[in-house]
Amino acid sequence: MPLTSRRFALIAPNYHPLTCGVGDHSMRLGGELVRRGYGAAVFTHAPATPNPGEPALPAFGMPGNTPISVAKAIADRIIADGYSDAVIQYTARMWGTSRFGSPALALLAARLQQAGVTVTLIAHELFTPWRARPDLAVGAALLRMQFGALMRSCAHLFVTTETRKRFLAPMAAGLSPERNLHIMRIGPNVLPIARTPSPSGHRVGLFSTMAFGKRFDVVIDAFEAIMRAYPDAELLLIGDLGPATSDARRALDARIERSAARDRIHTTGKLALADIATVVASLDLYLFPMDTGANTRSGTLPVALGAGVPVVSIAGAETDAIFVDGENIVFARELTGPAFAEAALSVFGDSARSQRLTRGERDLYEQRLSWPRITDAFLAAISR
Repeated sequence: MPLTSRRFALIAPNYHPLTCGVGDHSMRLGGELVRRGYGAAVFTHAPATPNPGEPALPAFGMPGNTPISVAKAIADRIIADGYSDAVIQYTARMWGTSRFGSPALALLAARLQQAGVTVTLIAHELFTPWRARPDLAVGAALLRMQFGALMRSCAHLFVTTETRKRFLAPMAAGLSPERNLHIMRIGPNVLPIARTPSPSGHRVGLFSTMAFGKRFDVVIDAFEAIMRAYPDAELLLIGDLGPATSDARRALDARIERSAARDRIHTTGKLALADIATVVASLDLYLFPMDTGANTRSGTLPVALGAGVPVVSIAGAETDAIFVDGENIVFARELTGPAFAEAALSVFGDSARSQRLTRGERDLYEQRLSWPRITDAFLAAISR
């Protein structure tokens, strides 16, 4: 079938109005496909409605109380509506899957393949790490089996970082040696706008949910040290941080309340995408405290890179070679408040360095992380 005749069903763990980075990825990829003349729609569990960021992209929230019932409803609709391609936006515990996994996605992919639908897998997550506790060890094993069974029915396989490609390559070759494993770097869930520095010149920020591995404590520790050097500094925690009753949110609120800098720390709450772009563009420095380092599987980091806001992070387990210290990012020596503050102050104290970082980040974004470039690479890979 010619590529231009294809219709894409993007299968996501969540979608608007729920906050979900993978849902945003589905929205941005689907929007690019629609603008290029392809048919595309998002399928997930209910509720789901078109995202205001891409209102022309249809979204279908399918009924079901279990992963298997949701998967069956989605497969029925995709086959009935004649989609040529299904793109599974994979996370290990989609639609309420327990830590012991579910056959739902493997069954979904197998059924679509048998019906003549070309199935593509984009693995945003792989599986949980091995743990000594017996139930977690069993869960880690079963999630690996779930992922392997799913891969067997997929014609195209994508991961989001170079490090994950190297990790997964032996497993992919063993299950399906004739299929290529590709990288699909994650673009921004909020389309960036050009940086407009704050009046103080010392506005620090982070755009994130309370995602696993994001060290908000490091950000606050760092900001306290920054504020001692620059009393006019302010910290913006941007985005949906979840319900105030959650354990993670309670811990964050308590940490802010204990801080001597609490009057200079602000949380925005959930914002419209255009408003997030404006707030990020107003920052003078962006902190990315992910415990695996700067990476290409985040939809929030490219917002800052695209805006040209200098970024401080670490070189960690998932940091690819496209991130170059001093050119398009600043690497702190470790994931601690003092180390992040030291890196931040080195940027604030050197305007030439800040300008160099802005240029380097914009170049990295345009060449590797903008949605047109990402979609070009995706279409080229699945056309082979």
